[in-house]
Amino acid sequence: MGTDLIGRPTEPAEDKLLEIYAGLRDLAARNDLAPCVTANVRSALAALSNAVNDLGLDYEHLLDVGV
Repeated sequence: MGTDLIGRPTEPAEDKLLEIYAGLRDLAARNDLAPCVTANVRSALAALSNAVNDLGLDYEHLLDVGV
C-alpha cells in the first residue's frame, strides 16, 4: 500500500491502477514497438493518466516523460 500525493494511504485498486500506469508509461518509452502498438499504448496511457492525476496518485505531464 502506498500513499497519494498528500500522504493519504491508497486503496488496493489505486495501487493496481498506478502499477498499470507505470507499465504503460514504460511501454510507451520503448522504441522497438510497431507503430500501431505505440499509438494504442499512448492512447491508453493518456486515458489512464487522467484517472491517476484526478485521484492524486501521481502528477506528471506525459510530454515531460517523453510520451
